[in-house]
Amino acid sequence: MADYKAIMTLALAGHSYSEIVAAVGCSRREIAAVKKTITAYGITAGQAASMNPAEIAGMFPDGRKRVSEDYIKPDFDRVLASMKFNRHFTIQQAW
Repeated sequence: MADYKAIMTLALAGHSYSEIVAAVGCSRREIAAVKKTITAYGITAGQAASMNPAEIAGMFPDGRKRVSEDYIKPDFDRVLASMKFNRHFTIQQAW
């Protein structure tokens, strides 16, 4: 997960996309999302500095759904044994 607080701080300071990417190690897409959120909420540098992690997480939801507990996990031991026994066994066959 990106460090949205750091991105916000740098974006509000007027840094370019390239500078933010180099400093934080995030994608340009995440920077665009932060800039869009800053504009939508009218966030200032002082507000961004005083935000706690829960507030920031609420502004940037992950969007992934929870994985069902009913999911059957692969039997990796069996797959590994098949790969060792049969040299023509491929990863695609394992899936």
